[in-house]
Amino acid sequence: MEKSIQRLLKEMNASNSVSKELEEYLANRFDTSQEIPKLIPDEPFISAWKHVVESSKEKGIEKALNTSVPHGETDIVLKSPESVSLEIYNSIAGNIPVIYAKDEDDFYELVTKIIHKGKEVPNIKKTGASFAYSKNNKFIILSNKPYSNIPAERLGLKEQEWRAFSVVIRREHECTHYFTKRFLGSSENNLHDELIADFAGILCATGEYHAEWFLVGMGIDKYPEEQKEGRFPVYTLNLSDEAKDILKKIIIKVAYNVETWSKSQEAKNMNRNEKVIFLCKNSLSDLYYMDV
Repeated sequence: MEKSIQRLLKEMNASNSVSKELEEYLANRFDTSQEIPKLIPDEPFISAWKHVVESSKEKGIEKALNTSVPHGETDIVLKSPESVSLEIYNSIAGNIPVIYAKDEDDFYELVTKIIHKGKEVPNIKKTGASFAYSKNNKFIILSNKPYSNIPAERLGLKEQEWRAFSVVIRREHECTHYFTKRFLGSSENNLHDELIADFAGILCATGEYHAEWFLVGMGIDKYPEEQKEGRFPVYTLNLSDEAKDILKKIIIKVAYNVETWSKSQEAKNMNRNEKVIFLCKNSLSDLYYMDV
């Protein structure tokens, strides 16, 4: 176990049982030892998606998807096909197909038909992005719903501005998960993963990292006040209440440490990819004690 984890759990007065929970949770699962190619090769599925992109230009997006993309027994029917677009996006992890759906009903239709092959999806209304990740095919479907269901006024932004930011945040968030899974051997429902993915998303959307946006999205920005909304419970499902409370204290400090670091000269000398790798190399406990 990392010395920083031991130090942190002792500082937090964690009981023996909670220490065991958090030792495992806080362990860094990213393998940053392998070299990442400067020119990332396309995975085999990209060529097929390029055909779909070309077909969408000739036949329209609805016909192109129904003709070339598996979608269950019934055809995809779009409410506003003119507001649905498809691109091969050059992400941090290489080229990846991204489908954008501005109409929420179209987003739900695409996720249900293409990813779940027509089967109903529980709680689909709560989602704003979906990443299909299999050995032979990978693609992302994005809505322009407010990210993490955060109202624009909560962040002091105008509605359209926040929706535009939300699309970029979601895209870079999902692409960062793709990057860590493809090159660093891990992508999990863990606060370390989410911190890094949100960092990349917020940075790419606005040019700087806002810790408050991350904490509002998690629903812990008013800690110790209990908040009903937020994604924090999703990433701490199997932890005890005591462990969750300690994690809230940890991740709040980490988020603000990362924001301070992101404004430092050290961080400014790094490009986006280097910043992401730096955050992957350092565990949550390392980032908690980061000298900022």
